[in-house]
Amino acid sequence: MTIQTKIASPLSRTTVLVSVKISQWTARKLDKEITDETNKRYSASLDAGRYNKLLIDAKRLAEINKIVGEARKLHYTLTRPWLDEGTRILPNVLYSKFTDEFRVLKRDFQRAVDAFVAGYPTFVEERKIALNGAFKESDYPSVNEIRNKFALDIVVLPFPDADDFRSNLPDEVVSDIKQEIAETGESAVTEAMKATFKQIVDVVGHMSTKLHEYDPYERVVEGEKRKHFRDSLVENVRDLADLLPAFNLTNDSRLTKVTDRIVQELCVEDAKVLRISEFARDAVAKSADEIVAEVEKFFG
Repeated sequence: MTIQTKIASPLSRTTVLVSVKISQWTARKLDKEITDETNKRYSASLDAGRYNKLLIDAKRLAEINKIVGEARKLHYTLTRPWLDEGTRILPNVLYSKFTDEFRVLKRDFQRAVDAFVAGYPTFVEERKIALNGAFKESDYPSVNEIRNKFALDIVVLPFPDADDFRSNLPDEVVSDIKQEIAETGESAVTEAMKATFKQIVDVVGHMSTKLHEYDPYERVVEGEKRKHFRDSLVENVRDLADLLPAFNLTNDSRLTKVTDRIVQELCVEDAKVLRISEFARDAVAKSADEIVAEVEKFFG
């Protein structure tokens, strides 16, 4: 009797793969003529330096760049690595949150692009003055072309499940491919969990450092800054605690226990209380140290 073993990813029903597709006009252009002239003037080799022109005042693209940065932050905050830096693992429980927030960013992005395109002819004219002799009309896309230089979107794919692989290849080849898919998935899940543990060490470790450094009675030497911490110190830990259950991709009991400790011991006091109360500050710092030490053992 032949027993068939099902090879399936544990995440195929609880996660999807998502990537953010971003296109931006850099508004920069290598001027080969000026580059060659400059290198010759200083008797430098032809590849000694490059003259890159800024075609548009940077402030004209600032809003678009800001929104793109927020989109990247959202992507990295609500997802975990999958094989490379582009496509990442998104838990199904965070799918609505991710798509809702991304939809707002995409709307704002489109509005910012519309505003930029509307002002584009003026921005080119003002840059003509700034670049003076270095200005070239041919460096600039037309008004009709410039809009197509910008795009912000997401691509969602199902998490690969080896058991769903179908092919007309020989059975032994199909079996090998399924096994490879399964092993790749397992490796990706392991790396994703490591990323979560590392994030705990980074965020909680940062809290520990700031609390240990803080001294409300510190005498500051002239020219130096007082060591302090912002309200975001606690808010960042709370945000992390909210996301950790979704990122427990393997139902790891260790992560569950650590998450409970973070919620119960690090999130109970506001930043204002931690600044005022030395007792609360010391207690939270001690717990943070213990949590970091515990999580670091997971990497061993």
